[in-house]
Amino acid sequence: MITKEMRVSHVLQQYPDTLEIFIKASPHFSKLKNKILRKALAGRVTVEQAAKIGGVDLYNFLFELNKAINQLPDNFEKMMNRPKQEEELGTNKPEFLINAERGKIKELDVRPIIDEGKDPLSTIMNFVKNIADDEIFLLINSFEPLPLYTVLGNKGFEHFTEKVDNTFKVYFYKTGKEHGIKEDKANQIDDTFAINLSGYENVIEINVRELPPPEPMMKVFETLPRVDENTLLLVHHHREPLMLYPKLEERGYRAQSNKIEENYYKVFIVKK
Repeated sequence: MITKEMRVSHVLQQYPDTLEIFIKASPHFSKLKNKILRKALAGRVTVEQAAKIGGVDLYNFLFELNKAINQLPDNFEKMMNRPKQEEELGTNKPEFLINAERGKIKELDVRPIIDEGKDPLSTIMNFVKNIADDEIFLLINSFEPLPLYTVLGNKGFEHFTEKVDNTFKVYFYKTGKEHGIKEDKANQIDDTFAINLSGYENVIEINVRELPPPEPMMKVFETLPRVDENTLLLVHHHREPLMLYPKLEERGYRAQSNKIEENYYKVFIVKK
């Protein structure tokens, strides 16, 4: 049975015929026809997030998906608990955003990148590196970038999203208080992790620096079954794999990245 918590990539892998249901549900899902985007994007979002991105009713969407795979129980409606109406985007805009100087807003429109069938994540992360603490990062996209909220949230960014016609404008901004708290937590995690690293008997090394996306992530997942409680997986990567962290968490692993030099990270992965 397909649930709202399942990753879209998992659904499409288990039930390839549901691709047609996605595409039929919303024009936003037509991007899934592109194999590269399908591999890059589908693994980052759950069915629930996809429904929100596509602007479709979650309950009806799950109904159609499960109907397509012949796993629609009689008590489906009771099991699903129809979701409550969510707050409309663009309400309660922070005052400082209303009064922000135009020069302090740095804008990046990723729609052309996606239209070319490319993954915009690396462009976004490189752009974010140049955002000062008193500046606002304005991301323009054709759909709401839900997974990015977590990625940039871990870097101390809050966000405010508004929808104008079919365009999403997401303002990412830092607040000193929240940023400081996240930095303290990051340091605590690093200290704890550093102690654990010395206790592993075996080390497996893989080098994914020359591989194009999404092959680095696929290579890591291929290797994970060999990582037990006594084994450390050392990945030589060309960038910090931010999208990999939540996937490892789901599978019972944890990771820490150390930047060695520009375009070179050592990523340590262990079993929890």
